[in-house]
Order: sequence, then C-alpha cells, then structure tokens
Amino acid sequence: MIDQVLTAIVGFLNTHIGTMAPDVVLGNLSLTESPQDEGTNINDSVVVSVVNIQQESTLRNLPANRQIMDVNGLPRGVARHPPLLLNVFVLIGANKRQYDVGLQRVSQVLSFFQANPIFTEAEIPGLPAMGLEKIIFDLHSTSFEELNQLWSIMGGKYIPSVIYKMRMAYIDSIEEDMEVPLVKSIEATFKNKTK
Repeated sequence: MIDQVLTAIVGFLNTHIGTMAPDVVLGNLSLTESPQDEGTNINDSVVVSVVNIQQESTLRNLPANRQIMDVNGLPRGVARHPPLLLNVFVLIGANKRQYDVGLQRVSQVLSFFQANPIFTEAEIPGLPAMGLEKIIFDLHSTSFEELNQLWSIMGGKYIPSVIYKMRMAYIDSIEEDMEVPLVKSIEATFKNKTK
C-alpha cells in the first residue's frame, strides 16, 4: 500500500518537474554511495525514501464497540478494532550532480506539495481498493540536530532535501464487523439509608 501510494506520487512529481527522462525515483537514499543493483539508479536523481513510519497516536483510543446506523436507519452495535492510522515520514532528496539543479528540484517539490497537499480517489483511483480515503502531505520541520542524526543513521552526506509527513486516512469499513447488542437502558435500584 505505501509503495503504491509513493509510486503514484513519484509519477505526479515527474509530471510537475517536466524533464524528458523521469527525474524523480522511489529508492533508498542511504545507498547513494553504494553500487546500484538492477533496480532504480538513484545517482543524479531526486529520490523519494521512507525514513520512518509511526502510528497516529491522537486517534488511537477509539472504542472497540460502537453504534452505527444500518441501511434502514436503525441503530446497531458493532465490535471492531479501531483503524490503523499511519504517519509515513518521506525524505525527498535531490541527489543531483549540479548543486543548483538540486536546489531547483527541491523548490519544485515544495511548490508541488504546496499546491497539492491532499490526494483523494480523484487523483489516485486505487485508494479505496487499498482501504484509504485520502493522503495528506504536511511539511515536517526538523532541527539541525535531528537532521544530523538522520543523515548519520543513513550513512550519507547531506544533500538538499525536504521531509514530508504523509498522513494516511483510512476508510472505516463495516463489512467484517461482529454485531454486538446495544445498551438500550440502564436499570438501577437505590435504597435510601437513614441513620
């Protein structure tokens, strides 16, 4: 699923940049110093790499049992696990031979996501098949210390780059739910105690 979404985004970026040969590739940016296998050549390219995947913590505590309306408009209870909401941190680095061209590519990436921060089924038709409603790209700011740690972990030298947080909003499907009875009333008996 992540690979399919990023492959579509790479296609959009290539169209936006508009070079004759595709300039944006999906690859591991930490392999810039390594000889490339039969896969994608990341030398003299803009490389899209995943650097972290996190679960969205703010929406994590949804109740397992919920009330929904059925097709007749009547309430029914369903038991299901809350959807898994992910934040995928994507590093887009301009691994270009000419430094000024690399800066130009980073500027083009920034302008693309400024104009297109949200992707829905209209832009990526396969989203519902992946169980996704929309993809949201937010620019992720890092401190010099975090940037240093990231590039140290990757074992590479810094190149012009930008990090985006890709938020994946899942469709909360109902097909696989287990029905549970609704709580319709609460009965309680109270006794008045006197001293």
